[in-house]
Amino acid sequence: MTQPSTIPPLAPRDLAVWRSFPIFAAADPETLAELATRATRRHFPAGQTLFRKGDPGNTLLALTDGRIKMSILSGGGRELLIRVAEPGDLVGEIACLDGGERSTDATAMTEVDALVIRREDLRDVAARHPDLHEAAIAHLAGLLRSTNDRLEAVALHPVEVRVARFLLFTLHSLHGPDPGNSATLTPNLSQTDIGLMIGATRSKVNRVLQDFRERRILEQDGPVWRCDVAALRALVEE
Repeated sequence: MTQPSTIPPLAPRDLAVWRSFPIFAAADPETLAELATRATRRHFPAGQTLFRKGDPGNTLLALTDGRIKMSILSGGGRELLIRVAEPGDLVGEIACLDGGERSTDATAMTEVDALVIRREDLRDVAARHPDLHEAAIAHLAGLLRSTNDRLEAVALHPVEVRVARFLLFTLHSLHGPDPGNSATLTPNLSQTDIGLMIGATRSKVNRVLQDFRERRILEQDGPVWRCDVAALRALVEE
């Protein structure tokens, strides 16, 4: 596909949206403006399947609103939740980048808005802007590290530690690397979803959370959870 002859610059608000995705954060405005001309804005209702494991990976989605879960369903009907994507995350990027098949199912957990980019358009833009290749490599390396951390947690740590690690990860995502000794979060996942992410049943997650409340590691005020960050770190580091 040829490059458009004239590409209008992005408005500051649209430029900020594109730079909210780590893979595009360092790209120059001209590169992002060209990507924007290739992208399609899509809306998906809650519950819609965006793609299934084994489908061709010819697009990626840059999520601007809502949540998407990536999961694998076994032949016996058991579901393994791989990750939950939120605004600022990419979905389907692995297959889009390597041209392979989808490695998971993707389902809209809520109403979803996303920028959809075709593989051929991404490759065409990246051919003229090689920095995108380096950003993609760094992004995939980050995904691999995250997967390794999850496998380590499931294989080596009891459920209490897995829940503590999940809470700390969420707090760091919300408040940065130093959330202080006490920090809040508003969970957007059910106990079932948390269990799927850390390799535990809902009942075990429920028991751990109840224990955390009794020990004042976790205090709940309506939908808001206040966490004792120091106590969570102590559990993880034991």
